[in-house]
Amino acid sequence: LLNEALKYHFMPEHRLSHQTMLMTRPRCAPKVLCAVGGKAGLFACLESVEMYFPQNDSWIGLAPLSIPRYEFGICVLDQKIYVVGGIATHVCQGISYRKHENSVECWDPDTNTWTSLERMFESRSTLGVVVLAGELYALGGYDGQSYLRTVEKYIPKVKEWQLVAPMNKTRSCFAAAVLDGMIYAIGGYGPAHMNSMERYDPSKNSWETVASMADKRINFGVGVMLGFIFVVGGHNGVSHLSSIERYDPHQNQWTVCRPMKEPRTGVGAAVIDNYLYVVGGHSGSSYLNTVQKYDPISDTWLDSAGMMYCRCNFGLTAL
Repeated sequence: LLNEALKYHFMPEHRLSHQTMLMTRPRCAPKVLCAVGGKAGLFACLESVEMYFPQNDSWIGLAPLSIPRYEFGICVLDQKIYVVGGIATHVCQGISYRKHENSVECWDPDTNTWTSLERMFESRSTLGVVVLAGELYALGGYDGQSYLRTVEKYIPKVKEWQLVAPMNKTRSCFAAAVLDGMIYAIGGYGPAHMNSMERYDPSKNSWETVASMADKRINFGVGVMLGFIFVVGGHNGVSHLSSIERYDPHQNQWTVCRPMKEPRTGVGAAVIDNYLYVVGGHSGSSYLNTVQKYDPISDTWLDSAGMMYCRCNFGLTAL
């Protein structure tokens, strides 16, 4: 539906058939990327938002966040974008300060506006956020003093948060993904660089340890396609990474794939049409706006149009 609305706005030749298609077409797979907030320098915290259209390889600006924010979690639930926790920049009596957030914002594509929602129990930056069975899960992170292993979920129907079983390990700067009805928490820092992975079964409300990655990673990207979990980039405690690995849940095994053209940490990653888009980040020497996409069938990388802004430790999601 979003894709049809955008097509209606930007491509007038499709308007004749728009109303019929909008009423009859079922929900389709994600077709656009949204890049939200992040950092563009040591002291440059962003509130800007932009959207990428693969069809014409271009970006446009959208309504900004209510406050500049980075190191937050991001997901899509009911065709709306949720931005969860992170570190936000506030101004009080002309003095700027940053704090770890338990706040949540939601973007509605129909109105291009952001709305504040119910706050989490805990403040969390560098957390993992996923959606499973219509509920939003916020995992781990850092509250400004302690690394966390707690997990809470947001239930939209009742507009409240509930605690679920905590992870086995404290994790921040990690990645979370959903595959085959399970939640995976991968790598991260807590308080050392990790390559371990654990899996949550909602039917049992419990976590189990599964196969570890080849590389330790923090601040890396993750995407799910073709029945595999892909992790890409990040930092292993020594250097910025260009490597990518693929996890097979049936074999409980990781396989190393062809690396990116350049290393990057603090990246965004998302999947459209079975391509893994890896966006922005930091190369070790500069903040990036560049975009590469990975084709898992041919095990190759292609370049796409860069973002309007350089971004690191930001949110990227497919909608």
